[in-house]
Amino acid sequence: MKLTTDVQTLTLGSDTASLFRDENGVPQIHTTDPIALARFTGYMHAHDRQMQMMLVRLIAQGRLSETLKSDDDTLAIDTFMREMAFNHEAEREVRHLTEAARSFCEAYCKGVNEYLRTHKKILEFKLTGYNPEPWEIKDTLATIKIMSFIGLAQGQGEVEKFIIQCLKNQVDLDKLKSLFSPHLDDIDEDSIELIKRTKIYNPTVPEHLPFLKALPKILASNNWVVSPKKTATRTTYHCCDPHLEINRLPAIWYELVGKTEDNYYMGITMPGVPGWIMGKNKNIGFGFTYGFMDMIDFFIEEVQDGKYRTNSGWVDLEERTEIIKRKKKEDYKFKFIETERGVLECPPTNELPEDGLYLVRAWSGHKNGAAKSLDSIYELHKAEAAKQAADIVSKVTISCNWLLSDIKGNIVYQQSGILPNRNHSGLYPLPGWRSGAYWNGIHDPSQHSRIENPEEGFLVTANENLNQEGKPLSINMCMGPYRSNRIKTLLSNTEKLDLDDMLIIQSDLFSTQADEYLERLSPFIQNSGNAEILNKWDRKYDKNSYGAVVFEKLYEELLIEVFGRGFLGEDTFLNLLKKSPIVVDFYHNFDKILLEENFANSELWFDGSRNSVFKKVVEKVIGSLDMNNLKTWKEINNVELTNIFFDGKIPKFLGFDYGPVIIQGCRATVVQGSVYEAYGRKTTFCPSWRFVCDLNDNYAYTVLAGGPSDRRYGPHYLNDLEKWINLEYKKLTVDV
Repeated sequence: MKLTTDVQTLTLGSDTASLFRDENGVPQIHTTDPIALARFTGYMHAHDRQMQMMLVRLIAQGRLSETLKSDDDTLAIDTFMREMAFNHEAEREVRHLTEAARSFCEAYCKGVNEYLRTHKKILEFKLTGYNPEPWEIKDTLATIKIMSFIGLAQGQGEVEKFIIQCLKNQVDLDKLKSLFSPHLDDIDEDSIELIKRTKIYNPTVPEHLPFLKALPKILASNNWVVSPKKTATRTTYHCCDPHLEINRLPAIWYELVGKTEDNYYMGITMPGVPGWIMGKNKNIGFGFTYGFMDMIDFFIEEVQDGKYRTNSGWVDLEERTEIIKRKKKEDYKFKFIETERGVLECPPTNELPEDGLYLVRAWSGHKNGAAKSLDSIYELHKAEAAKQAADIVSKVTISCNWLLSDIKGNIVYQQSGILPNRNHSGLYPLPGWRSGAYWNGIHDPSQHSRIENPEEGFLVTANENLNQEGKPLSINMCMGPYRSNRIKTLLSNTEKLDLDDMLIIQSDLFSTQADEYLERLSPFIQNSGNAEILNKWDRKYDKNSYGAVVFEKLYEELLIEVFGRGFLGEDTFLNLLKKSPIVVDFYHNFDKILLEENFANSELWFDGSRNSVFKKVVEKVIGSLDMNNLKTWKEINNVELTNIFFDGKIPKFLGFDYGPVIIQGCRATVVQGSVYEAYGRKTTFCPSWRFVCDLNDNYAYTVLAGGPSDRRYGPHYLNDLEKWINLEYKKLTVDV
């Protein structure tokens, strides 16, 4: 079947649907009910995104070496994925699905498999000789699990590993505590000494690079809803733009419109998973930002003679044997060693680890979570009110800040995730054998944060600190409040908002972070030789800005001066800054020390004179500017979009890659345009999809960082990209 703008009728088993593409290539499915809709969604995912969903499945299974190619990179990926046991645990979770969710996913699998059965193998799999196996429910659950960890929970683990390395390397403890205040305040000398003696196998997540572009880092987002009391139309507005790694093709999300006999759905889906992730139906709007709930802790395990220590004695280590098949090479057989808390971090071998202290990673989503999340996706189809939807998504096991809205004008914020019931901050490891150190179960979803119908008439989330008084501490590391504060200001400044205001806010390039810094640094900038460029800068990171480039030089030098030369050492901090997501993700921890007078002890960080450090850095940066060769932001902030399968390994004229693409915005603007290096490759987090709607309308304004299809030689590979680059929108409509 070749799907076009002409309506076609397709029958799969007992289900029939009308299918067509709108003028922008977005598929529409009109059928009877959500189960039939799931079946045809599976068919369309296999039609347009087969490569993407099969590649993610192979990664989750740890089978790249077996199916695609066998080298050191794929072996490293396969080993890590087997260690995380995404596929192994997903298979065990199938039995936890409700009957309704099982039927929902079974229908989806049938749709995928009908397409695989009736169509030829795609180009990428012809080249590698891979024959895709039928899609199963466990594959959907594994997709949910791996997307829940990579780039989400994983980021929390990286911070904790960084803290562990700092403690082992005996950095200034007072400064380390200050940087992560107040979450290291209770660390004791005994714990520090144990950490220093603990073996570290993986400094962070291993650098298994090439194929992980198929699993983009989903870290940041904007999300806001406006109630009728603030809108010119006296209706409810819903806006969201999930931020993730966009320098990859195809776009991660699959935009889709579906219609049943009594409802419709429009928004984004995830290839491999039935149902809508963000968007709207005729009654509600739904979307989320990453919630930064701490779902990972490291613990210290003491190993002796094949046993590990508990508070009641010594227990045998558990062994899990894995065999990785490798193309044209011998099988790789090894064991993972586990305790009740998780997998022991030690080199995979066929031997028990030698005696000593080891880290173990405890992830609350390791053995459960995907089934409950799929249950919630199914139930969300039936929600008719914001509060009902909030009750449903509170059980989602991925860390999210959800915003729900309905056509009656209700707006609700709801937190989700699997929150461990812990007795400390969770940012440093405790000995697993210490009484009370390990988790006391999991907090019930009723303990998650919630806000309903606030007086100001709007709700905003943008990855900031959303801990609530009287609720358990769920967030100990998050992004700064700059984007959230900017959106709130813009929403507050207009008495009655319309949809055009929403589109303008979603395209905003003003940096409140830069504004705060320049206000603090202005006494030292005014008298500098080339100060005019910053004095006249409008604080916007638009593509033609010179001021953005100069400010970034100033900001980077401040970070290097205070946290490099004055703390970790310049080379170490530069590596952290240039090749790790730590500073990019958690820059606000560093900003608080630099900007907030009452946050950090000046004598601790600035030898008693913050102003002298500021003056020194300003004079160095401004004085070194070459005004004749100064670059604009578009010359600095751009990136190539590469195909996730070929990963830039084939000639560009073949058209699988695209670019360079100019990225407007920065880490702290509403249009979050961050371009940086992580684990040896250039990456990004930017708005991957923009969505603005009035819930009373049967349409939405959207744009995707790519197109509907992963077929390079089809017409829908890059549909929306030019609109996305130019901050423009298309209109997504369904007939009702």
